[in-house]
Amino acid sequence: MYDVVTSGYMSIDRIVKVDSPLKVGRTSIILNSDNTRPYYGGCPINVSYIMAKLGMKPLPILRVGEDNDTLGFLKYLKDANVPLNGLKTIENESSSNCYIVSDRDNNHVTIFYPGAMDAKYASELPDEYFEDTRLALITVGSYNDNREFYSKCQKYDIPIVFGTKLDYDAFPVSFLKEILLSSKIIFSNENEREEINSLLGISEITELFKMGKAELIVTTLGEQGSEFFEKTEGGIIHKNIKVCPAKNFVDATGAGDSYIAGFLYGYLKGYGTEASCQMGSVMASFIIEAVGCTTNAPDLARFNQRLEEYKRNL
Repeated sequence: MYDVVTSGYMSIDRIVKVDSPLKVGRTSIILNSDNTRPYYGGCPINVSYIMAKLGMKPLPILRVGEDNDTLGFLKYLKDANVPLNGLKTIENESSSNCYIVSDRDNNHVTIFYPGAMDAKYASELPDEYFEDTRLALITVGSYNDNREFYSKCQKYDIPIVFGTKLDYDAFPVSFLKEILLSSKIIFSNENEREEINSLLGISEITELFKMGKAELIVTTLGEQGSEFFEKTEGGIIHKNIKVCPAKNFVDATGAGDSYIAGFLYGYLKGYGTEASCQMGSVMASFIIEAVGCTTNAPDLARFNQRLEEYKRNL
């Protein structure tokens, strides 16, 4: 049995910091010596990697290429005990990769090659991936892949967790509404929550409880922590969760995915919603301490130690 199957893009990222904004006809000097270092990521990979480090069994479903970078990516997954049987190799293709170029003012230019994750390679997914899993996590990927993954979740009646990404190529409006109404758990940030409200024509996100299958809605609030709304027989429970302080702040990239991973660990272990959100907050505190979405992902012992410190200071 898998704890969660995940969908969405994977990416091999390289971070390039330049001394001046990119401009046609002008050379910008690269400032960081690690500009050729690959950072492995993508929403489903970030969540799967972190959960596997905690001893869970996630199954990322995605396609990879045959390039040399993919060899490092596969080793990265193996070292964290992430199952690889959900990976399909596309011949004569590269894995998805990305260059993130930022200047001194943190203005970003992102260049992305979809590679093996391009929609043209989408195909029917094996039923075996979905026959024995506890949850399914949908994140941003090609529309064709998202639609196929979603249909399998419906076929096997798998509870859906939606990591909101308002990419209307991946999620055309009608499809996005369908997913929102079919998901049991929904994660978003504040801006995404407001856009969901507008999309569905509601004034409060809790109105979604009356419209579909949602039982739990979690919103991350950056430095202000997070909050959740939970549908229960006794009514709607709303609580705020304090942020877990990081030892030092380096990079917030991947914080949202790590929150989801920490939460799902607690949720699948049978902890209550509040405790699971606290675990999400603690996990995010590790990830923002280093460049890369999983560079500082802790093992279970480190995670539990910081969790206890966090609880003592509540």
